[in-house]
Amino acid sequence: MMKRISTNKFPQNKNRDQKQPNPVILALVLTGILVWEMYPALRHTAAANAGALKDSLAQLEKQQQQTAQQFSSAALPPKISYSVLALNTLISEPGNLAEATGQNPPNKLPATVAAAVRRELSDSTGIAADKLKVTESSGQSWPNTCLGLSKADEMCGQMIVEGWRVVVSDGRQTWVYRTNARGNILRLEKKSAR
Repeated sequence: MMKRISTNKFPQNKNRDQKQPNPVILALVLTGILVWEMYPALRHTAAANAGALKDSLAQLEKQQQQTAQQFSSAALPPKISYSVLALNTLISEPGNLAEATGQNPPNKLPATVAAAVRRELSDSTGIAADKLKVTESSGQSWPNTCLGLSKADEMCGQMIVEGWRVVVSDGRQTWVYRTNARGNILRLEKKSAR
C-alpha cells in the first residue's frame, strides 16, 4: 500500500493555495485609474454645466420679473418652463456651452497646450519660445497613451486619448507634435525642413 504525500506540508507550496487576483478585474481597475488620470476634466464638467444652467435660470427669472414690472397692467402669458428653455439655448447655439462653462471651444487649440509645445521645443532645440509659432493645429483621437508613437520596449495604455496635432515653425524648420488634451503628454511626430 502506498502512502499519500500532502503538498501542503512544504513551505514553498503555501503560495499556491492563496487566491490570485482575477486578471480581467485587475485590467479594469488599472484602466479606470488611467482614465481618471488622463481625463480630469470629466470630473469637473458636470459641476460646471450645472453651475452654468443655474446661472442661466437665474438670469431668465430676473428678466421675467423685469418684464412683469414693465408690463404690470398687461396680462402675462402662462409661465414657461425656463429650465428646458435655458438648456435648449445652451445646447443649440454654437459656442454658448463653452462660454458658459469657461471652456475652450472644441476646435480651438488651448493656449496652455500651445505654450507647453513651444516650451518643450524650446528646451530641446535652444530656440527661444517666443520665436516659435503654432502654424496649424487640429483635434485628434490617438490610439493609445503613447499617442500612436510608442518607443522601443515601451508599454502604452490601449485606450483612445483625445488630444491635438500641433505644427510649430521658427520660419525655417517645422516640427509636428502630438499631445493629449491637457498638453502634459507630448510626442514629436516628425521634423522637416521648409
